[in-house]
Formats: sequence, structure tokens, C-alpha cells
Amino acid sequence: MGLMDRAKELAEQAQKKLDEAQTKFNETQREKAESQAGGSAAEGPPAATAPPPSGQPPAAEEPAQKPDSGANATPDPFKPIE
Repeated sequence: MGLMDRAKELAEQAQKKLDEAQTKFNETQREKAESQAGGSAAEGPPAATAPPPSGQPPAAEEPAQKPDSGANATPDPFKPIE
């Protein structure tokens, strides 16, 4: 029975180490969540405060009309200068 007692003892030690590791992990996750929740409030207002989109496309802006100066906007680069 000495072998069974030793196996039981090792299993209990392993379970204790697992429990400690799980507790540490849970604490670090809780700290991360608290720091993220506290840090996000300083970044700006939540997205819920923005107005919802209207569903309408934005109004198209017409380009401003330039007065005709007589100059060609896209001159022919191969045309000789007169």
C-alpha cells in the first residue's frame, strides 16, 4: 500500500498547485478588467452618445465654378507654343 499512499500524496500536491495557479490567474484577470474599465473612462465619451446615422447619403457638394480665363486646363504637351 505504500505505492498507493505515495500516489495519493503526489496527486494532492498537484491539485494544490493547480488551485494556487488558478487563483493567481483569476486575480490577474480581475486586475486587468478593472484597469481597462477604469482607463477607458478617461479616453472619451462612450460611443453610445454619438447620434445614430440617418440612413441618408451625404449631400453631394458641387465643385465651385471657376471663371473661364481662356486658358486650356489640360494643354497638349506636344503642341508648339505660339
